[in-house]
Amino acid sequence: MLIPPAPEIPSDAYLEVFVHPSGVPYVDPTSRFSNVNRRLEELGRKMVDLAYMDVMFTQWPRSLANELSTLVTVTENGFMERAVTTYQWKSLIRGAPPGIDKESTEESIRIFRTYAGAVHVAHGYDVLRDWIKALATI
Repeated sequence: MLIPPAPEIPSDAYLEVFVHPSGVPYVDPTSRFSNVNRRLEELGRKMVDLAYMDVMFTQWPRSLANELSTLVTVTENGFMERAVTTYQWKSLIRGAPPGIDKESTEESIRIFRTYAGAVHVAHGYDVLRDWIKALATI
């Protein structure tokens, strides 16, 4: 199956996504992508939850509310982990301290959410949702 390209994000956003948050922070007060206190990750968490629910709502139009909630809860983390693995993003992480398990599900989720936050800031909700929709088929 064809892997959809990840939406492009600016270079300062790449620094925020691919430099581990426990490493030396990149702080540019003029950047919209500054991840001080992991704010891109938090934005990404909310936006991924919304976009993924939106996509599942469209794909499963006859689902009851509790069924849809369960579907999202059970599949969302695996979705993010598959996407990070597919794009081979873990190999791009820099500055992770020795005790961090770069192969963990939690690390995949952190990477995906931070990237998604950057996509939302750079391009808006529609681009993020369309990317998630395309990824949901892999």
